[in-house]
Amino acid sequence: MTHYLTRAVLNRKAPEHALRPLLDPLDENAALDAHHRLVWTLFPDPDAKRDFLWRADDKGKFLILSAREPQGSRLFEPLESKPFEPVLAEGDRLMFLLRTNATRDRRSEPQDDVAPGTRRRPRKDRRVDIVMHAMRMQEIKGGTTGADSRADRRMDIAGEAAREWLSAQGERRGFSVDALAVEDYQVCKLKRRGGREATFGVIDLKGLLSVRDPEVFTSALLTGFGRSKAYGCGLMLVRRV
Repeated sequence: MTHYLTRAVLNRKAPEHALRPLLDPLDENAALDAHHRLVWTLFPDPDAKRDFLWRADDKGKFLILSAREPQGSRLFEPLESKPFEPVLAEGDRLMFLLRTNATRDRRSEPQDDVAPGTRRRPRKDRRVDIVMHAMRMQEIKGGTTGADSRADRRMDIAGEAAREWLSAQGERRGFSVDALAVEDYQVCKLKRRGGREATFGVIDLKGLLSVRDPEVFTSALLTGFGRSKAYGCGLMLVRRV
């Protein structure tokens, strides 16, 4: 089945450009939800399930990998779409970029038990962000500035956690990690109904991989990596070395 890789750029000449602060907010947390809704306008079937991955490439610019060819919208300049049909072989080496919400299972601990009648289920396996979890397990503390700051320690932990996570992904999904660097890590917050916030980590990875199983790896590229795919995570961009 043919997929499509599309470059979409907001149209500054569109009548709706006056709404740019709402379509493309400066606040990164607000932008996650706004961009999620914006990209959906290119796939107008109200009954269809999400069958695309996307990422913000720059202010007002997006890359989209989809099972359906996106439809033009006056909110965007003419779309640049091309078939995505990678021809890969075992041993191919690829540079990659990946923005992902990387998680792992954390089994419930005794303190997770809750009193009867509460909404939360006791003893339930939970998904946790790999970086937040690693910092908690290692009891990472630190000041706000200096070499021992919590932010600097967090980036070190992010590198360790990301390599372990992506290597495990590769074992299941047909590739091996040859080189890896963490370009950024941030904690994002989304407003939910009732005023609640959903918090998740977004990590930007860059590196080099080797293809072990072309068919399995190609399938993984189409379905994405990690969670929060509706919010611009999961799309791995690759090119030959």
